[in-house]
Parts: sequence; C-alpha cells; structure tokens
Amino acid sequence: MKTLIAYSTTLGCTEQCASKLKNDLGADVEMVRISRRRRYNLHNHETIIIGGSIHEGMIQRSVYKFCENNLDVLLQKQIGLFVCCMDPDANEQKLIKRAFPDQLVKHALASGFFGGELNIKKMNLLQKIMTRKAARLQKEPEIDFQKILDFARMLQEN
Repeated sequence: MKTLIAYSTTLGCTEQCASKLKNDLGADVEMVRISRRRRYNLHNHETIIIGGSIHEGMIQRSVYKFCENNLDVLLQKQIGLFVCCMDPDANEQKLIKRAFPDQLVKHALASGFFGGELNIKKMNLLQKIMTRKAARLQKEPEIDFQKILDFARMLQEN
C-alpha cells in the first residue's frame, strides 16, 4: 500500500509526529510538507494521511487549502487525518471537524489527536508571550506516541 503523509508544521511537532507515523507504518511511505505554492501528484498513492497543528483553534491555512483544492481526488483514496495541539483537554472530534472539510472527515478511515509539545527555541516573540499566557494549562503538553501507533494500526487494518 503506497502511502503519502502530507503535513504542515509551525514549530516542528507535527513533523515529528508524521515521522513517527511513517516509521510505524513501515515501507512505501512518503512524507511531504504542504506549502501553498506547490502542486501534488496524489494519484500514485492508495492512502493519504493529512496532518497539521492547531493554533488558536485553527489548523494551518495551507492544510485546509490543500484539502479543499484536492478534495475530489482525496475522496477516492483511503484517508487518515490527524492534528497536533498543546491543549491536553481539547475535544479531539471537535478539533478534527473544525480543521478539515466535512466531506473529508466523514470519508476518513482514521482520525487522531497526537497531543503537542512546546519548543520555546523555535517560537517568535508573540508565540512566547501567548505561551506564557496559556501557561495555566494544568499539565505539560506532550506528544502521545501510543495514539500515533494506534492510528497506524487502524489504517493498516482497513
């Protein structure tokens, strides 16, 4: 099964999750970082996994546009969707529904919330200020590697 993981990352967390997912899925998996200016050949892949990070309740614009622009092709493929978010108490299903077009969410074989992490070194000043304001989170955000493994297994079973 030829698989593509298409993702966008702001501070590197989503890339780290995509890389872990690639390793969990095994052979014949390609990763590509989504950018607004690039065209993609999705026809060569049976399964396409799309992921991005949530900031201020929204996924990166490039991820949403990628989904919108390629919706007809994506609806003919096996699809997996995932998000990364620093809020450990966030509602996974609400995040997924808000991040991706409705048709794609309904079509997806698997969806996942992989957690998140803070990388202060990669943040700009505004992000650092916002992070300090959000420091009232009760537990430190972290990537949930078990959820990534479970997501990979769910896709392989379908």
